[in-house]
Amino acid sequence: MRKSKEKNQQPVYIKRLLFIGLISTLLIVFLVGRLFYIQILQHDFFVMEVNRQRQISIPTDSGRGILFDRNHIPLTDRQEKKIAVVFPQLFFINDENIRFLSEITQKKEEELVNRIHHSSSPIEMPITQDIDYKDSRALAIRGLFIIGKKQRYEDYPLLSHTLGYINQIDKKGMAGLEKTLDAIIMGNPTQSLTATLDGRKRFLPGEGYSVINTETKQKDIRLTIDYSIQKVAEEVMDQHNRNGAVVISNVTTGEILGLVSRPNYNPNTIADHIKSSGDELYNKAIQMTFPPGSIFKIVVAAAAIENNIINDDNVFHCAGVEKIGNVEINCNAHSQEENEEISFQEAFAKSCNSTFIQLGQKIGAKNIIEMAEELGLGSRVDIGLSEEEKGNLPQGNNLLGPAIGNISIGQGDIEVTPLQINQMTQIIANKGVKIPLNLLIEILVDSDTLDTFDRKEASRVLSQKTSIELQKLMESVMTEGTGKNIKELATVTAGKTGSAQGSSRGNAVLHAWFTGYYPIENPKYSITILVQEGGTGGEVAVPIFKEIIEGIMDIDY
Repeated sequence: MRKSKEKNQQPVYIKRLLFIGLISTLLIVFLVGRLFYIQILQHDFFVMEVNRQRQISIPTDSGRGILFDRNHIPLTDRQEKKIAVVFPQLFFINDENIRFLSEITQKKEEELVNRIHHSSSPIEMPITQDIDYKDSRALAIRGLFIIGKKQRYEDYPLLSHTLGYINQIDKKGMAGLEKTLDAIIMGNPTQSLTATLDGRKRFLPGEGYSVINTETKQKDIRLTIDYSIQKVAEEVMDQHNRNGAVVISNVTTGEILGLVSRPNYNPNTIADHIKSSGDELYNKAIQMTFPPGSIFKIVVAAAAIENNIINDDNVFHCAGVEKIGNVEINCNAHSQEENEEISFQEAFAKSCNSTFIQLGQKIGAKNIIEMAEELGLGSRVDIGLSEEEKGNLPQGNNLLGPAIGNISIGQGDIEVTPLQINQMTQIIANKGVKIPLNLLIEILVDSDTLDTFDRKEASRVLSQKTSIELQKLMESVMTEGTGKNIKELATVTAGKTGSAQGSSRGNAVLHAWFTGYYPIENPKYSITILVQEGGTGGEVAVPIFKEIIEGIMDIDY
């Protein structure tokens, strides 16, 4: 009976042994497979992770895509500077180390101690003094590295307002194209200087430094801006020491070749500018609106011609002042003593307020505003800058009664940007066809095209007949009117001056305008100039227009 029971138990033991053996075998196979995966398949990854924990990396570039002009000339990342990089967790704070750091950066010792104490990430500081590398401190201070690094911006760079600026801590775009294109050009550094440390975070002798190039493909942007034309326009504005804006575009393509705003600012010291009470961070070409003054007479003339309200036989009467209700508006073209008759062409050339108020009453405020909207005023041009303002055109009750007086001469509630005025000028120079202004061409990777930016379709805004009439009027401004200050270029240019009454901090000011194109045969450049608080357009803005054209001619464009 006992033997029979033992015989029955033997198969149970055997089953248990087989089960344990199977589980053990599976575990061994799993462990071998896991070891094979870690040691062989994931070898490079884990080596990289180990090295990452033993290494500190200092980016030697901005970590952002480069912005190029139309000819692949870089507008950012143009300059390399020596910088001091302090790693707070490695740097030993004592009198000698802080003194040396203060000497090479020209920063106060107390400020340096405070920054290092309260920072957990590497601190970058520009070096303002020549370094004597025979001084052992330059190489021996733990946690201090002196490297050459590509600077995102030069001091007071070209196109600063359009490029914008980045947050110096997280490198995120905060304004201009840096903000608009942040999702495209924001990335990781493509090159870093790497140092290897031991287990106690000390520099490991014999390992030295190494330059690491990542596999990250940097995305760059090519703009329509022409570096040489931009440089000419900025230099002219600076030589005249004027604040305001310049917009230069290609008449036949709508490509923006130059976009200037003054005063300039330094994106490398952006914190100081943010604290400033001035307006240097505003892009005057797109971000601030101004009354157009007499350049709005282009709109009034277009409405009159398009609606067949004016012809060559029309003669107007100018008594030096025009009365609308209880409002009197002076005319600078004639004094009250002259009391003259004046043709429409002469009135446009000399910018006669009386004529245009009389004409505005015939056209009607509603028709004038509709023409302004057709020419792009009152809405954003939309060139890819989020800061762009749309300006203002009066509506509703603001069109009634004496308002026609101000509307006819570009005053009152009318507000525009220089960019909008340039678009309007491009339409006229292009015989009534609007080619929407554009700033962005393509996305590049390793200088090759990855993608192109969409462009809006061209459309006819004015009849060819109206456009040709407006061109003749704008030519007369230069030969016999308020644009005569252009002198020898009078016969090859066309345009309109403006002197707009505005206010600044509660004080009455006069903004100087000029918008025009060159040459009159097959126009190539549409150029708009605003001189903030500059005075009269003919005396102030026209000479700037002249010098910009001469500068473009000098570079054989």
